Amino acid sequence: MSALATSLPLAQRRKSDDLLRAIALTSVFGDRTVLEGVDLAIRRGEIFVVMGPSGCGKTTLLRHMCGLLPPTLGAVTVDGKDVYGSSSEVVESLRRRTGLSFQGGALLGSLSVLENVALPLRENTDLPERVIRSTARMKLEMVGLLHAADLLPSSLSGGMKKRAAIARAIALDPELVFFDEPSAGLDPITAAEVDNLICKLNQVFGITMVVVTHDLSSAYEIADRIVVLLDGRVAALGERDEVWHSQNPRIRDFIDRRLSETSSRGAGVAGMMEI
Repeated sequence: MSALATSLPLAQRRKSDDLLRAIALTSVFGDRTVLEGVDLAIRRGEIFVVMGPSGCGKTTLLRHMCGLLPPTLGAVTVDGKDVYGSSSEVVESLRRRTGLSFQGGALLGSLSVLENVALPLRENTDLPERVIRSTARMKLEMVGLLHAADLLPSSLSGGMKKRAAIARAIALDPELVFFDEPSAGLDPITAAEVDNLICKLNQVFGITMVVVTHDLSSAYEIADRIVVLLDGRVAALGERDEVWHSQNPRIRDFIDRRLSETSSRGAGVAGMMEI
């Protein structure tokens, strides 16, 4: 795990109680079952990583957990409140406590970076314009992007778009932030910078992070705990090193096969596994 992620003991970075629970989640689309009976709990203040091969149900699980897609069966709760079974007022309150960083950034191309970050504040608060703009600038400074505040998304590099998306995701000071493939499409150095940013925000502000990724080296760098999905089911769930060193043949096949295809960063993790 990176220095940023390990500078404080995990026990000091989070409480022991669960913030989010997925209970017997099942997703059926037509004649295809994408998720079947998925149970997991996400603890306050942790970085929880969802891994698995393409098509295993990672993104579907993310959509269920963040309130975008009701499951066919099962429930999602945040602080004990049912995301899909509560009143509209409760659901809206839960959503305001949640941020989402999309895989491609999903920035609005006609708005400046600053205006993209300010948008959640305009839509969800009655703050004066000067406070909205100063808050948006503060969020951009937190992700190292204040110098790009007046640029359009089309002028940004891939890594800058990812950071702008993170700034927007934390605009409302959420308790829980979801990331969909935050390092996808980035070179190893830029991916490492995004990993460090996620760890820093978690460490400094105690934000609970749920990260969906197929990047094994990134997962190892940032995760406190990991769930591995295979064929829509939970194949492994636990502390990072517990999952990483699992002797389950299917988990070993997934981790070892993917590590052999990654860059030198992944090779470094492979070396750690052999020690």
